[in-house]
Amino acid sequence: MVTSEAELLQQRAESGDPGAQMTLAILLDNRGMHDHALNWLRQAAQNGYAEAQYALGARLLVARAAPFAPDEGAKWVSAAANQGMPEALSLLAVLATMANQWIEATNLLRAAASRGDERAAQQVALLGDSSRFDAHRWDAQPDLVWKHQAPRVGVIENFIPQSFCTWIIQRAQPKLEAARLKGGAQHANYRTSSGAGFSLLESDIILQMVNARAADAIGTPLQNQEPTNVLNYKQGEEYKPHVDFITASGANASELAAVGQRVATVLIYLNDDYEGGETDFPTLQWKFKGKPGDALVFWNVSEAGEPDRRTLHAGLPVTRGEKWLYSKWIRANPYPLI
Repeated sequence: MVTSEAELLQQRAESGDPGAQMTLAILLDNRGMHDHALNWLRQAAQNGYAEAQYALGARLLVARAAPFAPDEGAKWVSAAANQGMPEALSLLAVLATMANQWIEATNLLRAAASRGDERAAQQVALLGDSSRFDAHRWDAQPDLVWKHQAPRVGVIENFIPQSFCTWIIQRAQPKLEAARLKGGAQHANYRTSSGAGFSLLESDIILQMVNARAADAIGTPLQNQEPTNVLNYKQGEEYKPHVDFITASGANASELAAVGQRVATVLIYLNDDYEGGETDFPTLQWKFKGKPGDALVFWNVSEAGEPDRRTLHAGLPVTRGEKWLYSKWIRANPYPLI
């Protein structure tokens, strides 16, 4: 009787071969058998297989086909990093930023770069070139100039370096998809832009630095931010008038109870070689178009915490070229890692 490849793989996995256990986990995942896959992934990780330690840790961090166990997830990522796995070192660097451990984060990033992580090396070069990045200016408190007090709308010029803008655009370009509104529905006539989302597992030190600066600008914890979105508007594309706060309907009640209202929005303009595309506040009769690196900050709620409909705003149609925008929504409470 001839033994099939699948049976041989199962036998090797059961005998304790971590490579076979990892391969079997991938095979089971592809078949939708995630619980069984997770069991084999855990066995491979326990047997010291760095690739499995990293994969298991990443899944546990964000509950992707796994339970939500961020502390355990971080331990497994750290175990893979201790074996010198570049991807694990880069992810551990991102996790360090969440704990405000920036020196540790940059050290981990350099370690990842030294072990062949090209994206880490590019970030190290970006941070290490003083002509492109001024660390002293970065640490300075952003100079927020309020344009309106009710609702609260302000502008920060030169919020991030232009080199960061270029990096963000380059990272977003291959990930662009048709933008969707809350709930997953696509509205072809209402919001015609494209967007690229970055989960924790897809983030990097540059993105985390921008997120931390956004938190500092308005005095909210980094943990309260929703995942980063980068928006792209080509000629003729727009986002019609809308508000960013969450309506307290029955469908949204549990979400609001868990993570709170979407209290503020930070928009960072990544380029200016286009025409049209202003951010328009029709109720305020005020429009804004930033230079690369400028930020627009507005609170979606009043100082009493109530949704403020005066924050109605739109992304006007782009009439020439294409517009790139970094969008960050901030909640009242910590937002789960995803």
